[in-house]
Amino acid sequence: MNPTRALLSLCPSLSSITKPPILTPFTRRLFQLPPPPPQPSPSHSDLPSFLTYATRTNLPESTTHYQGTLYEYSIQSHLRSCAFALHRVGGRSDLGIDLTGTWHVGSNPALDAPVRVVVQCKALKTKIGPNVVRELEGVTAASKRRGGGGCAGVLVSPREATKGVREALGRSGMPLVWMMVERGGRVRQVLWNGRVEGLGLAGLGVEVLYPLGSGSDGDQDGDGHGKGVVSLTWEGREVQTMDEVEEEMGRLEEEWMAKWEEKGLRDVSREEVLDAVERVVPGTRPIMISEDEREMVVRSLLAA
Repeated sequence: MNPTRALLSLCPSLSSITKPPILTPFTRRLFQLPPPPPQPSPSHSDLPSFLTYATRTNLPESTTHYQGTLYEYSIQSHLRSCAFALHRVGGRSDLGIDLTGTWHVGSNPALDAPVRVVVQCKALKTKIGPNVVRELEGVTAASKRRGGGGCAGVLVSPREATKGVREALGRSGMPLVWMMVERGGRVRQVLWNGRVEGLGLAGLGVEVLYPLGSGSDGDQDGDGHGKGVVSLTWEGREVQTMDEVEEEMGRLEEEWMAKWEEKGLRDVSREEVLDAVERVVPGTRPIMISEDEREMVVRSLLAA
């Protein structure tokens, strides 16, 4: 594991969080990613802007609204280290969903079609029972019907999964994931059922890391054992972060456009090229277009 990334994952802080990169509408079309949901609040859109808003409006930190929103934005930000690209959801049509987006894991996460996810955040201090799993099942099923295709439900809590929760996950007929994520962002536990592997995620695994000093009181659980921090793996290797996935998408996008320029389309905008690809070879992922399909698109554009 990269030492710098290990240090950041083990010692997260709000001051180190920057605004996550935003995929452009063009990039989303090119890689066939779902559009983000409408922004639920005009006053804040991520963790830094929410903290600024809360300070400006003197929002009491003890309120449920403050704690819940803070945890949701924290999860949105910190789960980028686990290859999640998430957006906060709000309003009457949210179906009980807190975050929605895509999970970019696989052998080639920048090119492989990601898994759609819906996320519920339960920032509760008390133990969570199996009823939350049944609630997540309903939310995931409704999202699958509405969006089509595969969809995984993710439940995130600062508490460890109880025996009842683990058993409910195993019995569920929906692909469900449980993640224990501390309020500071450290991932302590990740569990999922067999239906998740049916979405093409059979290569997913976990590695438990123990930071230096884990024997101190601040890093021990109730039994006095050192707390481990979970790192997700794919076929035994650490998964790429969302920052890394987006960086690779940007490189592939520039490479994609360069190939069209080599075909004599320097004066054609990337939007016009993408429009032509979707028109001439419908059903093909534009970023995965073959050379024969590329020639068909070029002929179409030059004949226009």
